[in-house]
Amino acid sequence: MRGRMGGMRRHLGTIGTAFFFIAVINFAIYEAVSLKIGGDAINGKVENGHYYVCSHGQYTEVSHEIWNYSNAHAISVLITHPIGLLGCALAVYAAKK
Repeated sequence: MRGRMGGMRRHLGTIGTAFFFIAVINFAIYEAVSLKIGGDAINGKVENGHYYVCSHGQYTEVSHEIWNYSNAHAISVLITHPIGLLGCALAVYAAKK
């Protein structure tokens, strides 16, 4: 029975580590894109058919497609952050003897 639990912990550790790194990679890509386009849509706005991303109060006009991408990616970060934290907790749990 003990060997079986060790295998289960190993799998949890692998899954947890994968979740953590997926969250880190997603956030890194989000940050790189936000820097490149001048902000993100979550903090941006839409006015009179014009789309703006925002960073530190500075608005930058972008295309509708870029704004939609930025909005979707920002939402994905809000989802992957908690999953990454859960993954980290699973990896720590699996590492305990």
